[in-house]
Amino acid sequence: MCLSYHYPPFGGVAVQRMLRFTRYLREQDFHCHVVCAAPPKATSIPLDPQLLEAIPPDVKVTRLSSFEPECFVNSWSLPWDKIRRNLFKTFAGVLIPDDQALWIERAARATVRQAREQGAQVLLATGPPFSTLMAGIRAGQQCGLPVVVDYRDDWTGVRRSQNLYSAQRQQHEEKLEQEVLSQARAVITVTPTLVEDLKARSPHPERVHLLFNGFDPDHFPSPASGWGDATIFSAGSLYKKREPDGFVQAWQAFRQQCPQSRLRFELAGPVADDCRHYFEPVRTDFAWLGFLPHQEVRRRLQQASLNLAWLDPTLSGQAYTGKLLEYLGARRPVLMLGPPQSAAAQLLKDSGLGFTLECGDVPGILAALQRLDADQWPCQPNSPIIEPFDVRQQVAQLAAILREATGR
Repeated sequence: MCLSYHYPPFGGVAVQRMLRFTRYLREQDFHCHVVCAAPPKATSIPLDPQLLEAIPPDVKVTRLSSFEPECFVNSWSLPWDKIRRNLFKTFAGVLIPDDQALWIERAARATVRQAREQGAQVLLATGPPFSTLMAGIRAGQQCGLPVVVDYRDDWTGVRRSQNLYSAQRQQHEEKLEQEVLSQARAVITVTPTLVEDLKARSPHPERVHLLFNGFDPDHFPSPASGWGDATIFSAGSLYKKREPDGFVQAWQAFRQQCPQSRLRFELAGPVADDCRHYFEPVRTDFAWLGFLPHQEVRRRLQQASLNLAWLDPTLSGQAYTGKLLEYLGARRPVLMLGPPQSAAAQLLKDSGLGFTLECGDVPGILAALQRLDADQWPCQPNSPIIEPFDVRQQVAQLAAILREATGR
């Protein structure tokens, strides 16, 4: 049994890890049944119905409605929806650990029912939202099954370090997390740093395992050869914390120095309000495409002359972003903007696809754009570095963890 709030037709990065697991666990002789959320009508999370085609026909899916702020439209054109949403937000302090808290009992009951009907042997729950991990533990207690929990992100550590909540709420969430860590038969997570943090917090540190994010090799069958399609493509969110000013300044200088260049920049993904001005007025050489289906993003990653990635300066130095790993799967030239002294920067360098510059290194970014325009980008994919992030290899590791959790 798999419990994941996000699953197709939800889009975005949150669905990809569990979708890949369920696609390839069948090759390890596991049969999956997924309990997930039905998208709320007013959700701010994009939908990608094309991802439904990626779900294997033998994977059963149970979708449950939820009751949370995203159930209501955030617009005064529907005043009662707006009022209900504002009331939810006003009393958000009672929704612990997150806005999906009212989904916990509903998800746990459905998981128990389906587990008994399907004769399940182990539960796999992924978060955030961390309500899903709590639902998984409760379901495991009720039906007597071992539970493996998957942390795609930190829960209480980052909230404590950033003082996001009151001391009382922080203590309450840490108590809830201790329940999860003590009851889980195994814990998997995505970065070495988070492994060490969870081991330090867990009463069973020996149960914590590293399982990186990765890429699906079936999604990247035909990368372009040569210079590509003259696009510098970026897939992901853009907001001020990513410090985009340096790239924008370098781009403006490049366009002034090389006005005849065919290169153009395109970004697909959410753009925060404080970054919208970069794309105004609308122009063809620097374009925001909005949300694109994952299938179209993959196609563009494989055809681009350069794939541009932002690594948040505040991100752990040991973290790999899931988006970077998809860039590796596409095997096209990559420029990453962020701390050059980081595990992600070293991985990119070792992959042979590109290199990393500081977000504010305008001269360095300009020189990189000029190098690309002259078709002098160093790109020699290093397969021994890239292939371990093939999701098939990671699912083989996951299968071993699940078997150990069941005692098989």
